[in-house]
Amino acid sequence: MLCFKRKLSLLATFAALFLLALAAGCRGFFVTPTLTSLAVSPSSVSLIQGQTRQLAATGTYAADNSTKDLTGSVDWTTSDSTVATVSQGGLVRAAATIANPPGTATITATSGTITGTSTITVNTGPLLSIALSASTLTPTAGSTFTLTAQGTFSGSSQLQDITTQVTWNNDNTTAVSLNQGSGSATANTGTSGQTAHIFATLNGINSNTVTINVQ
Repeated sequence: MLCFKRKLSLLATFAALFLLALAAGCRGFFVTPTLTSLAVSPSSVSLIQGQTRQLAATGTYAADNSTKDLTGSVDWTTSDSTVATVSQGGLVRAAATIANPPGTATITATSGTITGTSTITVNTGPLLSIALSASTLTPTAGSTFTLTAQGTFSGSSQLQDITTQVTWNNDNTTAVSLNQGSGSATANTGTSGQTAHIFATLNGINSNTVTINVQ
């Protein structure tokens, strides 16, 4: 009988501790994380008629800023299906013909009330050349600057910003650090007097080379 009462007492103690834990906020363990933002990558894409490109959607969640690939679970839509369509898996297809090139469409990924976008530009022909420029050629050591790549496409006289799509080539990563996805650059601390030669590449086309002299 004494043993049975002791077991009941222990059970009651554990139950009380569990209820206290719930009251203290442990219920959050069972709550579905809250999605705070969606990022679609690439954020901009230049295609020629009939080309395809796979997009990705990455979600960021509240509390711990954790991220998750949501490409297959978000809702994908296009602002102009005569320019580009998108599958529910995020595959973008440029229209076979463009009435007034270049054409532009916004691809949107949606999860609940949260959205992310990518801008799609469709040209009639392939990339012909790349013009590279820098916000400064003489950055101070420790400062940041930007690189911009503009492409000329067959069948269009308009320059297209392809900064987020090119691959950056840099012969002195000690002096200058580059962000491959954005064109942002940093003249690294302690490299005053050093020089870096940078050019951009896309679809087998090389841009002009810019010379960065760190001050």
